[in-house]
Amino acid sequence: MKIKERVLPQGIILDLEGDLTYANQAAFKVAVEKAKQAGCRHLIVNMEQVRFVDSAGLGLLVLVSQSFKRLQAQVSMLKPQNYVREIMSLANIPKMIPIYENEQDALIARAA
Repeated sequence: MKIKERVLPQGIILDLEGDLTYANQAAFKVAVEKAKQAGCRHLIVNMEQVRFVDSAGLGLLVLVSQSFKRLQAQVSMLKPQNYVREIMSLANIPKMIPIYENEQDALIARAA
């Protein structure tokens, strides 16, 4: 999995590419921890290039969301592919982590 971090005034966007699975969860954890240490109040996880998410990846997203909520911060997701979106819906992830179709909507949602 490749992870590119983009720092914006309104938050940090993590552009993920590849699969979010048990096998590569460590890289995601490191990127999230780096964002938390930087004082990130809104973490946006761009899922546009993620092809597959397994149960460990889903669990990790939930844990990250809960961790940010404890800090009065927010996690959002961007543009998951249809297959990934279906997996997320079956696991009720959108009830915990809002999904947006573009960066602007995600950034505006935090400001509201």
